[in-house]
Amino acid sequence: MWSKASIPGGTQPYIKVSLGPQSTGRISLLIYEWKDFEQLGAYDDRTGEIAYVCDRSTISRNLCKSSQLGQFITNIPLSETNTTSVYTETLTLDGNQTEAALYKVDRTGYYCVALTDSNLSSNQTSSFFEAWVEWKFPYGELPATDYPKLLLYGVFAIVYLAVGLFWLVQSFRYWSDILPVQHFLSGAIFYLVVEMAFNFGYWEAYNQTGKASYGLLALVALLNAGRTSMSFFMLLIVCMGFSVVKPSLGHSMKYCIILACTHFGCSVVYTLGTMLLSPETAGFLILLVIFPLSITMTIFYVWTLNSITATIRDLELRKQHVKILMYTRLYRLLVFSVIAVVLIFILNMMAYSDSANLDWAAKSWKYRWIMLDGLLNILYFIVFVVIVILWRPTNNNARYGLMQISQDEEEALDLEERLRRAEEGEDYGRGGGERHVVDESAIFELGDELTDEEDNHAINKVELSDVSKKNNRQKEERGEQSALLHVDQEDDEDD
Repeated sequence: MWSKASIPGGTQPYIKVSLGPQSTGRISLLIYEWKDFEQLGAYDDRTGEIAYVCDRSTISRNLCKSSQLGQFITNIPLSETNTTSVYTETLTLDGNQTEAALYKVDRTGYYCVALTDSNLSSNQTSSFFEAWVEWKFPYGELPATDYPKLLLYGVFAIVYLAVGLFWLVQSFRYWSDILPVQHFLSGAIFYLVVEMAFNFGYWEAYNQTGKASYGLLALVALLNAGRTSMSFFMLLIVCMGFSVVKPSLGHSMKYCIILACTHFGCSVVYTLGTMLLSPETAGFLILLVIFPLSITMTIFYVWTLNSITATIRDLELRKQHVKILMYTRLYRLLVFSVIAVVLIFILNMMAYSDSANLDWAAKSWKYRWIMLDGLLNILYFIVFVVIVILWRPTNNNARYGLMQISQDEEEALDLEERLRRAEEGEDYGRGGGERHVVDESAIFELGDELTDEEDNHAINKVELSDVSKKNNRQKEERGEQSALLHVDQEDDEDD
């Protein structure tokens, strides 16, 4: 339970124990916070165990007094009498008592309630009682382990909305230069704002009513699965060069769609599992929920990294230095995210490996939301924001839709030869070939990129162009005419 001081504007939390009207006999009640568990019971040297309830055998071994028969045994130090959370009481029930205790919670902790029959003398019959425990939280009806999720998704909804407003302003300023991939990102940002809003709405409705709405739960699970699948799919096809290097992916697009659909199914199972399963009782079943998702994520990452490596190699052969810089930054971001996902998975494995321990729930309830929801959402946000920054609309968007070409015939013939040799299988990887620095004389050509057909044939022609200046000066005709695009020096400095 969270204390009142932990929740801004919260009310006084308490634990209320109520009894049924037909309850009779004598019972003992115990309420305590887990960290004071050591103040309960008495160690029995004969059995080597700790006795928690005073009965005839414990009295005979001097572990408690006869006046404490049927009560919980405590060993609270005198110095902690006023600070301990342990509360114990013996109640005699006559059928008219409906409230057993009202325990105020003054500090955040993992609280436990225990009731036992204290009619242990030979001339008394056993007690009969019905009891209900009401946990009143300072913020509403949401379980304490899930309360941080309400804040998490509320903050993310606001943050993604802020990102969306920034993107909207930039898109409005440079609308004439918007690229197709930036339209995809616009849709992704809108989707994220809606998804986070529905996540917040689900937990807020749960907090108000104390019951999970299965309709909202199903919608949230579908939205969450759609978000991750859409993001991985878009990232994969971009790294394969779609809309930036290649106009189409051919049959590879079908495999990308199949993987995205498989990941969607695993994501639905994961989302439902984290919302419905209790880690205290699920045990390693929670790992079965995480494992399929981790497999599809691994396939996505491996395929994406291989694709971006091949794309960078192709761009280096064609000396498209602006795109190389963009894809290199994206590659580093992907490597970072892969390392982060592996670390998160290892941390989850380590955390849940101790779930069978008696004190695991008491020690982990505060940060369990971080393991299941927090870390992956934070990582996703970091990666997404970096991509938004890299692909943000600017006044020189066209550089990503252009192909840098050779400036003289000799260099063009050299490029043609290198492409031909690359088609024949020679190694012109990222380390091969000379790397040129983009300067103010960089020249770009609109349009023609590699197509799927060109992947299987050597390229026999390289277009040569000269520059058309801003004042529309025409250079002398040299036997062939070319339409050219001049790139200002400020574009190169931007890159």
